[in-house]
Amino acid sequence: MGSDRYSLRNRVALGVASAAVAVLALAGCTSDPELQRATVTPAEAYTAIVRWEIEWSDPVLDADGNVEAPVIYLAAGAGGTVDVRVQADVVANIDDAAVIRFADDARDARDEKLENIPVKDNGVMILIDEFEPDQAKVEARIVRYQSIDDNSTWILQLTSTIDSAAVSSATLATE
Repeated sequence: MGSDRYSLRNRVALGVASAAVAVLALAGCTSDPELQRATVTPAEAYTAIVRWEIEWSDPVLDADGNVEAPVIYLAAGAGGTVDVRVQADVVANIDDAAVIRFADDARDARDEKLENIPVKDNGVMILIDEFEPDQAKVEARIVRYQSIDDNSTWILQLTSTIDSAAVSSATLATE
């Protein structure tokens, strides 16, 4: 009889343990994972700014009237080097839509020997001030520079999309 009672206790304990494991498994299966909110990364912000520039500006024509890829210099407004991973991602994202060059110093993009100090290669330089990345919406202040007489400051609102970011609004700064 003692062995029957021991066997009954083992079966009850095994049943309770099995029920507990089943409850935990069901709870794990029914809980939804926390949804990740899409955010604007630095590379996506730079890419969106370049795409905005390409759409905003007039096409670049060669001597025969053929459309060429525009030359766009990107520089951090505060100076310094843009992270090399960001640079690589931007170049890969833009592909052949533009020739992208990064400048550690704005002077590297300008031809200071010419009157009116234009951007080299008939290009445009975008100076991008620091902004707070990794949010669903990001505000970036940029200076679009082609020469001393052709430059403007813009406030761009960048919004996260499913797989990247886009400029959702662009306002010419009045200051």
